[in-house]
Amino acid sequence: MSKILITGATGFIGGYFVKLFSNRGYNIIAQGSSKNSIKNLRLKLEKNGIHLEKIEFWEQNFLKNQWEFPDFANLDYIIHCAAATKVREGTPKNYEKYFGLNVLATKKLAKKALDENLKHLIHLSTGQVFGIPHSFPITEHTPKNPINLYGYTKLIGEKVVGSLGILGLNYTIIRPFSVFGKGHYNIISIITDKIKRNEPLTIYGDGTQSRAFLHINDICSAIGLILNNDQCYNEDYNLSGFKEYSVNDLIKLISNTLNITPKIVYKESDVNEIKRNIADLSKIKKLGFTPQESLEDFINHS
Repeated sequence: MSKILITGATGFIGGYFVKLFSNRGYNIIAQGSSKNSIKNLRLKLEKNGIHLEKIEFWEQNFLKNQWEFPDFANLDYIIHCAAATKVREGTPKNYEKYFGLNVLATKKLAKKALDENLKHLIHLSTGQVFGIPHSFPITEHTPKNPINLYGYTKLIGEKVVGSLGILGLNYTIIRPFSVFGKGHYNIISIITDKIKRNEPLTIYGDGTQSRAFLHINDICSAIGLILNNDQCYNEDYNLSGFKEYSVNDLIKLISNTLNITPKIVYKESDVNEIKRNIADLSKIKKLGFTPQESLEDFINHS
């Protein structure tokens, strides 16, 4: 059976990929940056009935200069999820972290994949690379002009992977735009928790900024269509939901479900944030992909 290295396996998306491909019978190397994060991943997998016999765990902090790579013998694929991802933490004091994880670690892994002649590397990027486009929805050909450190370093990471593609690496770049799902602490869970605790909601901007949220199960479906598909080599795919929700929409949906009227404080944002983020799914749909999960159903049943 084929073997996959999943970086960032202790994170939300990476953890779901471990479960997905474990259930499909793959052998897996699951990377995490610390003993504690790997311990938590093992507990989550066991709780979900995932057998660990075919999973190796690789403890490696990608910000360290020296890496101890696992045995790449019989390794076929890498799905690279590890990254610094929070827009609001992309500040000058965190520059080395964002550049180290999103650029330098990506280069080291992609070069290793090329050197070891792996069949396929899938690199997770982000819709933040596009910045503020002139038109929507965003296609793969939309000019990329990131406006924050997260988007900028992820774009450099894309270029690094692409440069190794010129040298023979089979790669695919996917850009999940706004992810949601059970166990993910994001804007949906933050709003929910604060409303339940009757705490004021701090909204940066006027709350009209919108996202087309995509469920983690739909991302897993897309990855399943892309992995080891030679039609996808040296290609990039945008991934989002098909309907936009503003921050104000989210608050209304969640507060109506909980039947609680929240207290809202609007505050000027101290970082550059995009106003809209919705993808044109025409390209990924050619592979047979269509989002299936509803944000409203998720909120109503959470």
